[in-house]
Amino acid sequence: MAANNRLKAARVLKGMTQLQLAELVGLKEIEISRVETGRCEPHRQLKERISEVLGKPTFELFVG
Repeated sequence: MAANNRLKAARVLKGMTQLQLAELVGLKEIEISRVETGRCEPHRQLKERISEVLGKPTFELFVG
């Protein structure tokens, strides 16, 4: 799996840490790290929650 640079960029632009994003979507910080580095592929509902928190459409953050 490829790293999710779009997700990381959107999070950073929002001024959020991995921990802050994780807390808002109900995950642990390590799980956000795994998604951003491509070690974990989030399920559809998690993608939607992350997209909602970051204010971006799902297709912009998660390609493929």
